[in-house]
Amino acid sequence: MLKDLEWMVFQSSWLTLEKFQKMADTQTIFLVAYHAGKAVGFKLGYIKKGENALFSWLGGVHPDYRRQGIAQGLLEEQEKAARELNLDSVYFTSYDRFPAMIALGEKNGYQRIRSEMDGGELKYWYEKRLNEQ
Repeated sequence: MLKDLEWMVFQSSWLTLEKFQKMADTQTIFLVAYHAGKAVGFKLGYIKKGENALFSWLGGVHPDYRRQGIAQGLLEEQEKAARELNLDSVYFTSYDRFPAMIALGEKNGYQRIRSEMDGGELKYWYEKRLNEQ
């Protein structure tokens, strides 16, 4: 199902066997948004070992359903689940080519904590401290 959701949103896949195995050993939060019984968006995060934070790794909304508040709803539900797990923060990474993701994070109080070049692209780390809310 995850591969299908990735393809629906990105027309490509980042989920490798190595990434899947890394997540299989951790607690995950996997949310799916539906419209009329059809999956139209998703959000996947996991708790890295030794951290009390959720890494919001992958997510998106089908192009036909964007700008309808679906990504916002998924983000809010993910933060709610992280709070229920008593996590300290949620963080994500993004690149310049995903300005909507960066804008969504900034709109919701995520702060840029780091940036560096990654394979010729500028990669950003954003974090939101949950206990400061």
